[in-house]
Amino acid sequence: MRKLILFSSFGILCLIGGAQAQLQKGTRYWGATITSNGEAINQKYYADYKSDSKYTNIYPSVRTGWFFKDNSMFGIALSPSISFSRSKNNLSGAESKYKYSAVAVNLSPYIRKYKSLSPKWLLYVHSGLNLSYVRSKNTSVENDSENGYGAGVYIVPGVAYRLTPRFWLESDVSVFNLNLSYLNFNDNNGVSFQTGLRSEIQQYFTVRAAWYIQKSN
Repeated sequence: MRKLILFSSFGILCLIGGAQAQLQKGTRYWGATITSNGEAINQKYYADYKSDSKYTNIYPSVRTGWFFKDNSMFGIALSPSISFSRSKNNLSGAESKYKYSAVAVNLSPYIRKYKSLSPKWLLYVHSGLNLSYVRSKNTSVENDSENGYGAGVYIVPGVAYRLTPRFWLESDVSVFNLNLSYLNFNDNNGVSFQTGLRSEIQQYFTVRAAWYIQKSN
């Protein structure tokens, strides 16, 4: 199944032949997106025990690229992730607090291949190397901080739609993605392999604003 997902990403592009190139050598690319999620939970277990917790995650991302030949781009993406969480427990008037924050900085050189469906629609396969630095801090414990690093390779297909000659909307179709990564954090090493087979439909697509600026003649 994993091999099928990988080859289907390339197959989407290979089966669409004869389309006229839209993105010419020398075109400059800029893309940006930001997503976030969070939750606040208030619970009362017993008459004398209450729990209040909140968490917030923010994921900004910027990327740039250069077309080294028609419909083929090399680029670099910078994608930090920021997480905050806190909880407060009250048991018979005795209160305890917990706070945690984490920042991960991801730098990713990548290559993207395009195929044209029409003057307004493009398909692409996006593959790259991800390098990351992670730092976390538990503010409830003095000087309790951890650092780590990671590396990985990934591939994901996507689709782009042209709104104006320069401005596009694009979306990675993560249902077909592959991701192999290594993480060293808090004196632990881990290797993970993930595919796009997820249960949460909202994780399948990420919409990104993109600008394709063709080289002036």
